[in-house]
Amino acid sequence: MNKTLRNKILNTSIIRPLPLNIAYFDKISLRNVKKIALFASIGLFVVINLALGQSNTPSEPELTPADKSHWAFQPAKHRPLPTVKNPLWASNPIDFFILEKLDEKKLAPSPSASKEHLIRRVTLDLIGLAPTIEEINAFQNDPNPNAYESLIDRLLNSPHYGERWSLFWLDLARYAESNGYEADGERSQFWRYRDYVLNAFNSDKPYYEFILEQLGGDILAKSMIKPNEDIPQAILRNPKIAELLSAVGFNRCGPTHMVGGNSDQEILRQENLTEMTSAVGSVFMGLTIGCARCHDHKFDPLSQVDYYRMQAFFGSTYFKEIDMVSAAQKKAREDESFKYKQQLNPLKASVDAIDKPVRDKLTKAKIESLDKETKIALATDVKQRSPQQHKLVSMASPLVKVTWDEVLEALSPKAKEEREKIKARMHDIEARKPQPSPQTFTVIDNGTGGTNFLKRGNPKSKGARIEPGFPRLLAPGGFQAGNAKVPDRLDLAQWLIRSENPLTAKVMVNRIWQQHFGAGLVASPSDYGVKGIPPTHPELLDWLALEFVNSGWSIKHMHRLIVLSSTYRQTSKNENLTWLKVDPENKYLWRMNRKRMDAEILRDSMIFVAGKMNQKLHGPMIKIPLEPEIYDLIFTEGEPDGLWLANPDPHEHFRRSVYLFNKRNVRLPVLEVFDQPDTLVTCPIRNSSTHAPQALTMLNGPLSQELCLAMAANIIEDAGIKQEDWIALLWQRVLGRKPTPNEQENALTFLKEQAEKIGADVSNKIALRIPKTSKKQKIDSIQSAAFSDLCLALFNTNEFVYRP
Repeated sequence: MNKTLRNKILNTSIIRPLPLNIAYFDKISLRNVKKIALFASIGLFVVINLALGQSNTPSEPELTPADKSHWAFQPAKHRPLPTVKNPLWASNPIDFFILEKLDEKKLAPSPSASKEHLIRRVTLDLIGLAPTIEEINAFQNDPNPNAYESLIDRLLNSPHYGERWSLFWLDLARYAESNGYEADGERSQFWRYRDYVLNAFNSDKPYYEFILEQLGGDILAKSMIKPNEDIPQAILRNPKIAELLSAVGFNRCGPTHMVGGNSDQEILRQENLTEMTSAVGSVFMGLTIGCARCHDHKFDPLSQVDYYRMQAFFGSTYFKEIDMVSAAQKKAREDESFKYKQQLNPLKASVDAIDKPVRDKLTKAKIESLDKETKIALATDVKQRSPQQHKLVSMASPLVKVTWDEVLEALSPKAKEEREKIKARMHDIEARKPQPSPQTFTVIDNGTGGTNFLKRGNPKSKGARIEPGFPRLLAPGGFQAGNAKVPDRLDLAQWLIRSENPLTAKVMVNRIWQQHFGAGLVASPSDYGVKGIPPTHPELLDWLALEFVNSGWSIKHMHRLIVLSSTYRQTSKNENLTWLKVDPENKYLWRMNRKRMDAEILRDSMIFVAGKMNQKLHGPMIKIPLEPEIYDLIFTEGEPDGLWLANPDPHEHFRRSVYLFNKRNVRLPVLEVFDQPDTLVTCPIRNSSTHAPQALTMLNGPLSQELCLAMAANIIEDAGIKQEDWIALLWQRVLGRKPTPNEQENALTFLKEQAEKIGADVSNKIALRIPKTSKKQKIDSIQSAAFSDLCLALFNTNEFVYRP
């Protein structure tokens, strides 16, 4: 290698990073420079991570004019409404900004949607359920010019509004009721955070208050507790304290390693701090601040020090479960639990007594099949094993493991029968399992604050102590709380809602807009950085952000503005080919976007129109029965029986989906197949995929099969014995409209042909599934079974699955 090339490599490896931090050069010893030169001389290129030699006081790159001028970091500006060609089309200021872009692109808005489409659209959007026939008829026949406004007010005041819109926030909060990872332990009482969110939406809690309580609720609660007063007493005196302690569950929503033993607690602690810090950056600020944990952000003006300033707000935050009842009440609950275990444990011991001899015999046989060295290694005490023996044991462990299926197969018929009897008694006891003593999953602040700068994000490479602070670009003046107070999470929340913060309001109004239109004005709702997508309507985004703040941060006010706009009320049925070429993605909203229902809303709507909905609000999570295939797939380590105890009341299985047990490692097929998000990370945008398993689930899934029978029975009960009346009522309940003459004719033909097919199946002794009715009139069972198949077919239409 010639000298010129060698010098070029050395310059690339060492000298080029110097402008970022010239102090780093001093940390590279002469010996290391000689080593680099040696590698270079033999043609090997070595990239030197200068951070390895970093001092305890890290420096930061200077902010450039380009950094400061990025669109997202500018404060929202008020501007007059634009002049447009067709101002009469506008219903409110939103429409003027939309028209401005349409005029610019030589596009025009579409006609208004029909009343039946409009009520279906806005009802699904605001409460997540399809409108009833009575609601549709009342709206269509209401001559009042303010009928639509009255409809909006009714929906916003419905308790179902919170059930629908809490889903949106829980996606962002990465909410689940288990810890994730391998163990995935349950958080059986974490539902109190979900109920807090639901109630916050229903009460139209101002968004600034929503932020304060979720980030600093425990600190606010602490100020409400009297000296020498325990928390249960304080909660009894002031229920707001319980609400605040539940609110900070936001910081615990993410996955958590809950392990003990030899696990490195320092690493686990840093995992929790990283999770909390990244979530705040993504959810409230719309920034990928977590990307600056190990190095300065590759694209955005966020330094690694900025990241640790933010993390420092959580440096004194620790997870805690707090009792919500008195010691006496807790003792009473514990006594109930003790009695329950006294009943259950002897039965468990009886089952183990049946299983153990068989399991031991199978294990012994597997060990005997191994080679001599491995058998010796297995027999050697773990502390006495050599490295080679440890390796042999590790390789042999899967080979000698006895599965539950193997035990079951080896049991004698008599043992199986006895075992099943014991299990039945256990199930009867488990169905009456006492509720645990009420607790809230919260966090506490020990007042220390601060964190350490971690070189390359490694908890074992600690650098300088970093105090709480804000990203330099967004808070050039630094932290302004006075010297007498250690900055905490409440200070972070208060900074987020300051009027000079350019992000918080913009991020939230864009998220609300996205939920209604299918895409945000900013199409990257949690990335407002350099690699994010600039807004299609920047002036509208500014106007919405200012309006949001001026309204007192009212989320319902923003809903009302959006759904009352002419933009929202456009039809989605406009296939203008010229306009499609100009704006194929409908970024400028020359028509309304059709939108497939989210997984939970689709499930809820099916249950609702079938007449099976349990409309009970709030409360503990609900476990519904799992399909056997899912059960066996998930619970493979041991006997699956009893690991997923479905709620014994079948009526509870038809609660709204927001109440279903959300376990990270157990996904319900009917929800997963329609893109229910992974709860390991915050989800700003749900996928909207189309694939074959969706159709298979809707046609053959147990929920669809059960609901089509229930719907057929309900309609036959209400409509009488004429098939024409069945069809008319079915169309109205499922699609919100009457069938066309052609649809009526096709449906009658389907019933006739399907009845013939079912009749042939009955002749061949294939079991017949019949809707159960209490009708005194004689309803032909084959005809009613055919009608249930028609109900199933209508569930599978795009018109039902998609919001118009």
